[in-house]
Amino acid sequence: MAGMELARLSGSTYVSLGPTNIGAWISGESETVLIDSGGDDDAGRKLIRACDATGTRIACIANTHSNADHCGGNAFIQSRTGCRIAAPREEAAFIEHPELEPSFLWGGYPLAPMRNKFLQAKPSRVTDPFEAPCLVPGTSLQALCLPGHYFGMVGFMTPDRVFFAADAAASPSILEKYGYYFVYDVAAHLATLDLLASLDAEWIVPSHSEPTRDAASLVAANKAKILEVGERLAQLVPPQGGEGASPDDLVAALASALGLELNHTQYVLLGSTTRSYLAWLAGKGLVTTRVEGNRLIAERK
Repeated sequence: MAGMELARLSGSTYVSLGPTNIGAWISGESETVLIDSGGDDDAGRKLIRACDATGTRIACIANTHSNADHCGGNAFIQSRTGCRIAAPREEAAFIEHPELEPSFLWGGYPLAPMRNKFLQAKPSRVTDPFEAPCLVPGTSLQALCLPGHYFGMVGFMTPDRVFFAADAAASPSILEKYGYYFVYDVAAHLATLDLLASLDAEWIVPSHSEPTRDAASLVAANKAKILEVGERLAQLVPPQGGEGASPDDLVAALASALGLELNHTQYVLLGSTTRSYLAWLAGKGLVTTRVEGNRLIAERK
């Protein structure tokens, strides 16, 4: 990404399109509230330059959640501008202690290859933790709860009725390329997709998809992929009466079925997602689990 530009989407709401879309709302006081900050110092540096080009200063970063590609520019921007950082209370802990993300995904102290910038941002100080739904402290942004993808993820509605939807949905091309989407709570994620389809917004801006006025089509593609992955995984779980399968067996089988060759980062992302799907399928009564021979075993009912 050679540069970063803020393009007006509606009124005082701007967006910078990239690997992770960044939002900006410019107030009448020539202050900018960024919505997320990109993945690293370089993204932060470019965002400062982009705001300088508009004649505004960054007063606050409003983080949708704590995944490193959304808060990786926080530390650089905060160190250069002294800006406030607002984030959902659950996500604030991960933003301030980013080692928690690879630890959560791995389930213990993470291996060195998992402690990379894609999974672990630099720490930054959250000055304004909040509990959604609410008005983000010191701004005109409305924070709405978007559970499912991560612990306390939120989206932000600007006064111009532009809704920044974080990772509530991905583009059909991303869904097709990777074959799955990281999910922490499958049932909650499906409910969030329904909410997204019902919002009274002029624009929906997902973090990894083009801004759209057609929320229904975006939601339909994402719901179809969630249900497809769930059905595929259910079929990979052996029926009762056999040896069953461990979570690691299912991760390997699902990766093969999706045509993936995993590295450490992809392993923990797909592994965590597979376990989340397994819990969802068990909750629906489609699979059962037991501990046998010191291994967790899943069987299809």
